[in-house]
This record gives sequence, structure tokens and C-alpha cells, in this order.
Amino acid sequence: MDTSWCASEFDALVEFGKKSRVAIGFGTMQADGSIDPAAGAQLWINCRMSHIFCLAALRGDQSAREYAEHGIQSLLTHFYDAECGGFFATLTLEGTPMGSAGTRKEGYAHAFVLLAASSGLQAKIPGAQELFDAAAAAHNRHFWEPEAGLVREAWNREFTETEPYRGINANMHTVEGLLAAWDATHDSQWLAHAGAIVAFVASHASQLNWRVGEHYSSSWEFLPDFNRERPADPFRPFGVTPGHGIEWARLTLQYWATVQAAPQQDRPSATTELLSTLPTVALQLFDRAMADGWNVDGAPGIVYTTDFSGTPIVHERMHWTACEALAASAAFTTFASLFQLGGLEKRMGITWQELAEYVRTYVIEAPGRWYHELDNANHPSGVTWPGKPDIYHAAQAMLLPDLPLTPSFAGALARRQ
Repeated sequence: MDTSWCASEFDALVEFGKKSRVAIGFGTMQADGSIDPAAGAQLWINCRMSHIFCLAALRGDQSAREYAEHGIQSLLTHFYDAECGGFFATLTLEGTPMGSAGTRKEGYAHAFVLLAASSGLQAKIPGAQELFDAAAAAHNRHFWEPEAGLVREAWNREFTETEPYRGINANMHTVEGLLAAWDATHDSQWLAHAGAIVAFVASHASQLNWRVGEHYSSSWEFLPDFNRERPADPFRPFGVTPGHGIEWARLTLQYWATVQAAPQQDRPSATTELLSTLPTVALQLFDRAMADGWNVDGAPGIVYTTDFSGTPIVHERMHWTACEALAASAAFTTFASLFQLGGLEKRMGITWQELAEYVRTYVIEAPGRWYHELDNANHPSGVTWPGKPDIYHAAQAMLLPDLPLTPSFAGALARRQ
């Protein structure tokens, strides 16, 4: 694996990401890096930008620390709903909720509040503890469903009406936030919640030939036909999203490594029997997703969605799927090296190199500027993701080849200081 270019590309991504700064946090960037006022300031983007700036600060970039501080304070000052709790989904650039959708409280976005706050704690950003406390309260009081061992999707502003839909995407990023929270606090509840979600996904994926089912009812009944009429939806597309299978593979492997390193008394009971099989589960998820999505329609790249037999539906290539494949193959390479699995290490190293060549040929427009969507001929597109909204997936993919298998990026970097 030639990773010599990754550090400079991470730095370039951080520099490009600085263009997103606005008075109330971080705006949504268009293709040229300018701010799209109509998109407002979105909670998930503000959290992801704040998280990446925390990582850059932990790597020694003092200019990034100012942006991390700006992000944490913006989340506390502008996005936090002091009246009802939780965090607004979208604000205008003037700082008011953007209509009724702006006051919505989303599990997906709240997962990133937990992530940003946890990274802020690791980077010692002022206000991070206050933000973490607010994020933890929202998770425990409103989003965590103990009877299911999963998180719900969304509420209205007052937390009096909850959306009947349940989604795995919100739970996937919640696992990321929970692992980061464990790494920052070593409070065993975070590892327990992560374990319950991982166990659910592993069980259901095993019944779908290791494809991840995305959509569920309020009682967690699988909805295979959900959004059939909206196959290119940015958050809830019909069918199977290979990029999510890849991302689940990495998170499953990181969860396994986290539990292996945790004190015995902190290990969750939800995955006790499953624990020894999780590396195999992770590999099954990765191999199925790559077989379904990578180079399957006559051109390089990973298709956005398939049906439940693996036939491509939406052929656009999202940059984040390639980023997650880079990250997952790097994690498997580290795992294989650690346990002297030479065949797996060689295979994953080759996969990483092929993905890196694809990204450098088609996805990176210029240092720090990654096309967020390509069509099935690998030309810039914008069916689902116009512009370049954030740098989260790409920046993490550039870091992971140089990091051990740990619960969080921020924790791994903090332990190097």
C-alpha cells in the first residue's frame, strides 16, 4: 500500500473545509467551495466538520483548533434547543430554524453531535463537555429505545410525536458516535448500546446473504419495498446500499477490537456469544458489498444501490462509498497484519491500492476537492449529491491507514500526543 499521499491530502481537505465557515457554524458548500445559502447550516454537516477539525487539531494543526472551537460553540449556541432539548436539524445562515423541517430532531444528525462532542473532549476543546452532556441526554431520553436495543429515527421539536419509520443509517452512525463516546469517557453504557445495535445488524444481515436491510417499521419489522419510487434518495434509497455494508464492516471490526481491549466488567452482554465471530461477520459484510457494488456495470467504481439479489439499481458513484471502502480495506489490512493472516493482508492491501487508484483518477478534482458524485461513466454528476457538502468521509479515509484498530479516530490521535 502506497499511503505516502494520504497525509498531504488530509491537510488539503481540511484547508478546503475551512471555506465552509459561516457566522453560525459551517454552511453547505457548492462545487466550487462557495456557500449555498438555500441549504442553510445543517446539523449533521456542522457536527462532521467540527469532528474533522478536532482531528486536525489533534494532529498538530493549530489553525484547525480555532475552527473546532467555532464548531463546538456554534452547536451549543445556535443549534441547541434550550427550550425543548436536543438540536435543530437545519438553520438559516441568520441562525433561525429553517421552517418546520429545521425544528425536526433527527437521530442521524444527533449521532454526529455525540461524535463531535466526543472528539472535542479528546482534543480538549472548550465547551465539549457541555455539548457531550446535551448529546448524551438527547440520546438517552429520546432516541434510545431500550426495548429494541436501537435508536429511533426522528421527533418533532417538542419530542411529543415520533416518526413511525426506523432506519439502519441512523443506527450505523450512532454506533460510530457511541464508540467515540466510550473512547472519551469509558462509560460502559456507550459500549452496551453499540453492542446491541451491532448484534441486531449482524443477525439481520446474515438472513439477507450479508446484505444490510435499511428500512423498518416502528416495531422494527423489515420493509423491503420502502421508497421503491425514490431509488436515489440521499438518505433512504430503496434496496441495498453497498457503501453501507462496507461501512458496517469497518464499524463491526472496530467494535470487536474495542471490546477485546475493554476491561471484562465493561464488555456488553448483548454480543458475548457473537463476539468471537465478529471479524468473520465484518468480512462477510465487506465481501458481499464489494461483490455487489465494485466494478459491476462495465466501469470502475461502486454503484449507489442494488436490489436484494445484487443487481444494480442506481449506478451513480458516491464519493463516500469509495472513501468507506478505502477505510474498511485499511482496517482489515491492519487486522490481518496484527494476527499474521498473510493472505488476507495481501488481498486487502491490493484492494486498497485499486481503490486508491480509482479515487485519484476519478474522484479527486484537485487536492482537497473531491467530487461527491459521479455518473456511471465516472463524469461529475449531481443527481443525489450536488456540490461538495463536507469533508468527513474523505478525511477519515486518509487517516485510517496510519491508525491502529481503536474505537475512534480522535482517541487514536490523542494517544499519540
